[in-house]
Amino acid sequence: MADFTRAKLEDAQRLASAEADSTPHAWNSSMYAGSLASEHDTIWLMQQDTVLLGAAVLMQVLDEAHLQNFFIHANHQGQGLGGQLLRHVQQQARQQGASSLFLEVRASNSIALQLYQRAGFTQYSTRKAYYRQPDGSREDAILMKAEL
Repeated sequence: MADFTRAKLEDAQRLASAEADSTPHAWNSSMYAGSLASEHDTIWLMQQDTVLLGAAVLMQVLDEAHLQNFFIHANHQGQGLGGQLLRHVQQQARQQGASSLFLEVRASNSIALQLYQRAGFTQYSTRKAYYRQPDGSREDAILMKAEL
């Protein structure tokens, strides 16, 4: 059974390393540290014992929450953990007074798109050529929203 805890500043490097093992588009430790220093952000760790399974960065201002970053470690993907982490984040946002949760995802990330759709998110817009690819090309961002 996975546990959910709030990340601390000393978790920034651990988060960056775990995400780098899972995606070529990972945040670095400075990005995590900046998020941890923000009064509006909470980073949720999903762990089993001392093993980091995944994490989610939730930014909330008033009644709007934004999923800034989300990953499940590559060694633990395909086990339903993404759905568990996403449900936890939605519940936390709702408990903090959010009525909507927003996110953006790469158009090519079909696994994440399916996860978000199953969780009640719907596409409301597209940002053309938003993400830069390693080869210099650009990729669209799909903007999604779920009512809480």
